[in-house]
Amino acid sequence: TKFIIVVDEGVDVRDWKEVMWAITTRMDAARDTTIVDSTPIDYLDFASPVAGLGSKMGLDATNKWPGETSREWGVPIVMDEAVKARVDALWSRLGL
Repeated sequence: TKFIIVVDEGVDVRDWKEVMWAITTRMDAARDTTIVDSTPIDYLDFASPVAGLGSKMGLDATNKWPGETSREWGVPIVMDEAVKARVDALWSRLGL
């Protein structure tokens, strides 16, 4: 494993769109990444410069706690079900 991505409980780790959403909305590259260098890796991994040793990266794509950021932390915007139904009805009316 070269990369570990940590997400909150509400993110479906089997849905790549949700994982990418968490990465792009909850991460700051300087604050939320960790790189471990010269750690054992699969000997057949030819991406590393040295056989059997390479780097690994951790990505923290979780909501931030007080103290991890000085900004007010946002919450996901969720469209109302009635609005979704109206939009879905418009698609068919517009022939889309």
